[in-house]
Amino acid sequence: MDKVETTAGRSRALAAQAAALTAAGRHDEAEACRRQALLLLEARTSALLATQLWQTDAFAEAEVQLERAIAFADDDGWRIRQAVFLPMLAQSRPQIEELRRRLRHRLQTLLDRQLAVADPVEQIGWTCFLLAYHGEHDNRQLHSLFHAVCSKAAPQLDWVATHCAQPRLPGRPRIGFVSWYFSEHTISRLFLGLIERLDGDFLDITAFAFAGADEALRRADLTGKRVVILPTDLAGAREGIAAARLDVLVYLDLGMDPFTLFLAHARLAPVQGVLWGHPDTTGIPAIDVFLSCDAMEPENSQSHYGERLVRLPGPGTWYPRPHYGEATPSPATYGLPEGGLLYLCPQTPYKFHPDFDPILRRILEANPRAHLVLTAGWAGSLMESLVRRIAGAAPELAARIHVLGAMDRQAFLGLLQLCDVVLDPPHYSGGNTSLEALALGAPVVTWPGHFMRARHTYGFYRLMGLLDCVAVDLDAYADLAIALGADQPRRLQLRQAIRERSAVLFESELTVRAMEAWLASVVGGA
Repeated sequence: MDKVETTAGRSRALAAQAAALTAAGRHDEAEACRRQALLLLEARTSALLATQLWQTDAFAEAEVQLERAIAFADDDGWRIRQAVFLPMLAQSRPQIEELRRRLRHRLQTLLDRQLAVADPVEQIGWTCFLLAYHGEHDNRQLHSLFHAVCSKAAPQLDWVATHCAQPRLPGRPRIGFVSWYFSEHTISRLFLGLIERLDGDFLDITAFAFAGADEALRRADLTGKRVVILPTDLAGAREGIAAARLDVLVYLDLGMDPFTLFLAHARLAPVQGVLWGHPDTTGIPAIDVFLSCDAMEPENSQSHYGERLVRLPGPGTWYPRPHYGEATPSPATYGLPEGGLLYLCPQTPYKFHPDFDPILRRILEANPRAHLVLTAGWAGSLMESLVRRIAGAAPELAARIHVLGAMDRQAFLGLLQLCDVVLDPPHYSGGNTSLEALALGAPVVTWPGHFMRARHTYGFYRLMGLLDCVAVDLDAYADLAIALGADQPRRLQLRQAIRERSAVLFESELTVRAMEAWLASVVGGA
């Protein structure tokens, strides 16, 4: 059996072989084939179970199942997945350090092996997405190591479109944008407006989406622009993009899904870049440029990227201002206590670094009226683990931590209107959520870390010229949040100032014009 086949392919081939052997009367050999096929099916079941357990924060059990799958089936893709397998919710700083050490060691060991992966999306099926949530760590080397392993295992990933080695065709600059998330997703909310407003008379623009994940494009105003729906196999998607003979290809995000991450290995345009949808360097040699928001970047931040950093002015996006036209809802609407002081942190669980826990406990301990409100849509067991970790040695605080279920956008905007203070997680800032909060005047307490991913809210405040809610360190963060909670007149003043000054963040043409200028310069230079 050719090892380069996927586990599923090997299982199907063995089943077909068993049927042929049975028809030939070779029953013992047929039975052996059937047993081997069933073993491979059991391996796939274990790999699937590992993913399901991971999603519910049963990480130790997930690791056992993934190890079991590898033991049953000789699959290098699963070995690579195992190397970068990380818990969704880290428990401590020491655990993070050990996980990163182990990840590096496993990848380096794999790089010294002979590897063969037929279908990276199906077999590896994983990314290093969670590295960005490990705090003040530079992830360049780990990302590069991961992609070096993937290229060794599946050299077909590093495909090059023919036109990239040929003179460009005359005509308007041909620009492509691609994402898995042209749907009801944060990525579309952040960047679809930018694509809509790029000059379609000057630029020949194509948006590349995938079937079932293109509903936002169908509602968008893309007059004069093209939409191409790509197949969900890498070879077909590469050919589909290459057919457009692009000058520049821009990914809206990389690292959030395996498909576009592996697609980005290919050279599909002479210049390839990525926007800040997932604000971490990619580690992919074929990605030339990281398009970031200047206001969010610290000085000399080029060293944080393997790509060439381009710092766009303005908010880094074109974002329609959200409106909540109704009266402020009551706490009872969300099952929250009347008369409480509501601190809202509307972020995904993996944004809660262990460094955040003592700050949240301090806030709750400083005022018996204080309540922490979390939003979910996540597995209940995962949120329960997060609440236990936050409460720590003070389990009585858990009674004042409220986990709300999934809600539509209008209900979420009402929650932002209702809560007293919004808390921005240290080490990984809110982007879309901070824009929504600031549009409604909600005071968002933040601390700008060392990397751009921790500085979204700070960048928005910089553009607004309003730094009252920006802390200088983590101790000051807790003090600032506690002081704001105790001072209602100050909160009301801040709400008014934020509502007025936040206009600079919304429906701004500055980033659009800068993006057009960069695209023109890069095509002209090429």
